[in-house]
Amino acid sequence: MTARRYTALVLAGRRGVMDPVAAAEGIAHKALALVDGRPLIAWVLDALRDASIVADIIVATDESDVARAAEGFTIVPTAASPAATVARVLGATPSLLVTTADHGSLSPALIETFCAGVPLACDVAAAVVPRRAFACRPARRTFYRLADDDYCGANLYAFVGARGAAAAAFWAGLEAERKSPVRLAARIGPTTLLRYALRRLDLAAAFALLSRHAGAAIAPVVLDDADAAIDIDTPEDLALVRARLSAGRRCGRSP
Repeated sequence: MTARRYTALVLAGRRGVMDPVAAAEGIAHKALALVDGRPLIAWVLDALRDASIVADIIVATDESDVARAAEGFTIVPTAASPAATVARVLGATPSLLVTTADHGSLSPALIETFCAGVPLACDVAAAVVPRRAFACRPARRTFYRLADDDYCGANLYAFVGARGAAAAAFWAGLEAERKSPVRLAARIGPTTLLRYALRRLDLAAAFALLSRHAGAAIAPVVLDDADAAIDIDTPEDLALVRARLSAGRRCGRSP
């Protein structure tokens, strides 16, 4: 069977006010923060371009400086929210791999591992990282406390089924709560909130509930790699990614 190939969508919009990374760096957008002399978004685009499973790359941004940093790739405007942007692009692209411009530790190997784990019978797959992956390193992530482990997201999604747009529309209604697991559970329903509070939801049950409410089959892909969960929300995150990518270059290997 021929492996599915994806169009990759890099979300490089802005959420209202200037974020702390951009403010600390004195730049308009954190995707322009320099890492080993290159804009952060260039590292993300390199990882996608070098992944054999990626056939095309789209960057969603309204920032002219970000668009210039992504010259040579297809640029589209953002919609009202990241999920709305995904829904819009899905209208013309059946197999869509979604990530963000601040996914500084993205690598071709990580992309290939995630895509290999996408179930055949799903509309959307979302990468998650268990707390156990952070056993030997500090973790300042938003964790969802489930019965089998705590999990955080990894800003890596695959939209592969006919109901992917329905899932994106559902997520658009929940985006404001993405940093608060309790409020997110409450928005889905009081029973979900109670089960979450009592830690009676494991990963499979949580995604089954999401699927039922979204009207689409949403599946998790567990990545036992702490680097998969590193997006750049703070100057400390940026320092960590700078150290890692610089070390990788000195050793002559890809991040």
